[in-house]
Amino acid sequence: MYLDREFREMVIRRVYNDSKHMVAPSYGFDLVPVVVHAWRAWRLETLKWTTIVAIFVGGLVWATAVAATVTALFGLCWSIAVAVKSALIAIPLKAQERADRFLGRARWHSQSEDLTQRLRALKLACTSSGVLVVAVAVIAGVTHIPLPQLLQQAGLMGMLTVLVACGWGAAQRSALHRTAKSPLPAPYSRRYRAIDEQQHHPFVIYSRPPKEEPKPDDFRDILALDDSRKPFVGAGRLIHRWNPPLNIHLLQAGEGRTADREFDPLPFKAHELIAYLKKEMEKLDGQGDATSLPDFGRADRIYIAEADVDPERRWLHDQPDTCEIDAIIDQPFDRFHHFLEIRTSLLGEPVTTVFLRVTVKGRALSLDFAACALTRTPDEYHILDEYGEKGIAAIFRSAARSLTEFPIDVMQAWRLIHLPTVLLGAFRARRTRVLYPKRGVKIGAKLSVREEKRMPWESAQLDRTLISDHLKLIEDRLLKAATDFLREHKVDISEFEERATNIINTGIMNFGESMNVNNSAVGANAMRIDLPESFGGTSGGGHT
Repeated sequence: MYLDREFREMVIRRVYNDSKHMVAPSYGFDLVPVVVHAWRAWRLETLKWTTIVAIFVGGLVWATAVAATVTALFGLCWSIAVAVKSALIAIPLKAQERADRFLGRARWHSQSEDLTQRLRALKLACTSSGVLVVAVAVIAGVTHIPLPQLLQQAGLMGMLTVLVACGWGAAQRSALHRTAKSPLPAPYSRRYRAIDEQQHHPFVIYSRPPKEEPKPDDFRDILALDDSRKPFVGAGRLIHRWNPPLNIHLLQAGEGRTADREFDPLPFKAHELIAYLKKEMEKLDGQGDATSLPDFGRADRIYIAEADVDPERRWLHDQPDTCEIDAIIDQPFDRFHHFLEIRTSLLGEPVTTVFLRVTVKGRALSLDFAACALTRTPDEYHILDEYGEKGIAAIFRSAARSLTEFPIDVMQAWRLIHLPTVLLGAFRARRTRVLYPKRGVKIGAKLSVREEKRMPWESAQLDRTLISDHLKLIEDRLLKAATDFLREHKVDISEFEERATNIINTGIMNFGESMNVNNSAVGANAMRIDLPESFGGTSGGGHT
């Protein structure tokens, strides 16, 4: 948060200040401390820019010549830095060009173009340095101030700005260290309370896909399109789903006609099966047992499309009780869609989340299963976990680094023009606008902070095995628990067991890049043939 300005501004503008949209559910982390640290980092940076601008503006008012000299000297430092950087690259490239010309070797056009750009940057930096040196002398001559005296005064003002830059770098690193030691308490405000309530609220409002979408060109685009249509906001990438859902007729055990074996009335309601599954899945949480699933949790999630949200929004004010949730579960054709959410994660990353919707309709049981996963955050977000990145030495290095980056960082002071907009947005965000209907305004969640900062699937090879393992453990236990529940209610489970076995034994996993079919045979009289690993560049299994 303290090292990523773009991410920080996104959190402030699109999470804290955007009170007209719901906050996405949080998986594996708490959003409130993230927002608190975003504001803290923003205040530090704004204070730095404001102080520097105040120093220069004050200098222009009371000591114009000194302020102009300081500006010229900082520009000179920046030009020298650019010249040195360009020279370190241009000199070897120039030597290589002469060697290639002497030996008559062919050169790529890109090599010559790169050398030309570096030489141009070097010449421009050297010219700028010369102009700025002359500018300092001209300022001294025009103002009739002796050059040594002018440089002395400019040095004092420059040292003041340098102290501001170094102090900001040290304060930034100190705040980063405190972040790792203990969470920062959230200020007592209505907006933070609203964010905390919405990230844990059972009701989730999602956006339906647009009416017209481009047709996918290949399989990867199809998977990405399917992932974008999922209602599971904030849960990550959709990696597995039963499509179509598992459906079985609710028949009494035994033989005979279907009409004679049907229950009248039905042996159970959907919410009774959900309650049984919750009880059975709790056994996976060992509360300290080394073999239990890490950071295990379960919850009720009720999804509704933002187009189906009516002006009466009392259900967003308070948490629904058990009776209200059971009533939603037992209504399969309502606008509300209940999912039993089961999640597990390893220290908050990666996060595997399973969603199961249970409905009883058409005198049949329907199980809609989906699984999503969040990969790890980028490595640069774990800088404090590296060796030597804590302590006093790290603070001094941060101060020195901010000094070297100061000439470039000063150029970012123009961002202060956004200060009124940010503060006005924060003032308006005190009112939770999602609770008050407004014509033409949708309130579905538009951003998940955790989804924005996740490693791409191409870099998550080692996590896929862990995600698949957690997914299969939860999937198997859900199916076995459902089988036991149906058996207790005297339901014929032969069809259910057959389909459940096919699901458990399937080798199909959709990880968003390719479809891997392992240890499977498809079609009538199909046989599985193990081919050598060199055949087609794939591992054995899955060929027919």
